Amino acid sequence: MLAGPSKVIYIQILEPDRATAFLLLLKGGFSVVCLPGEIYGVGEEHLRFLMRKRVVFKKLNASKIRLPEPRLAG
Repeated sequence: MLAGPSKVIYIQILEPDRATAFLLLLKGGFSVVCLPGEIYGVGEEHLRFLMRKRVVFKKLNASKIRLPEPRLAG
C-alpha cells in the first residue's frame, strides 16, 4: 500500500541548533521548505529525526504562516 503525501508542519529551530539541524536534515536526505522568518516546512518524519538528534524546535500554527506569492521568472 502506498502512503500519501505527508502533511507539512511548520517549525522554527532555535538559533544555537539552526545550522546543525538544517545540515542534519539535508545529509539525511530530507527535503525542507525554507520560508522567510527562519520558518521551515517539514514532515512528521523530519520531526522524529530532529527529536532523535535532540534538536530543539518550536511547532508553529500553520494557519498563521504567510506563504510567499509565486512569481514568474523573467
